[in-house]
Amino acid sequence: MKPSKNVIDTGTMIERYLFVNRISKSSLGAKINRTGISVLRYTENVSIQTGILLDICHALQHNFFQDIADQLPKEFTITNLPVDKNHLTAWENEMAQLKERIKILETEKAVLLEVLKK
Repeated sequence: MKPSKNVIDTGTMIERYLFVNRISKSSLGAKINRTGISVLRYTENVSIQTGILLDICHALQHNFFQDIADQLPKEFTITNLPVDKNHLTAWENEMAQLKERIKILETEKAVLLEVLKK
């Protein structure tokens, strides 16, 4: 697999934060229920799973996702997806209604095609 040409080195980002704030890898590991060796591996890699990064954000009370976003080109769009469960549920309900409507329309279309054949 070819390495990506678009790299934001999260390992270095985390390493710098730990160094500047004098936080040991074993201390962070304890906060996220992982070993210091695991944290060392995170800092040695250029990428990290978002779930692990989210755990680190909560443990350190620092938004590494914003740090990443700040490195992206300013012309990139931002989509504010609904995070409110009530809003999401309303969206899911609307999707379910639309899917049901599609089924009805497909059935009506099939009936009309049968009528036209006769």
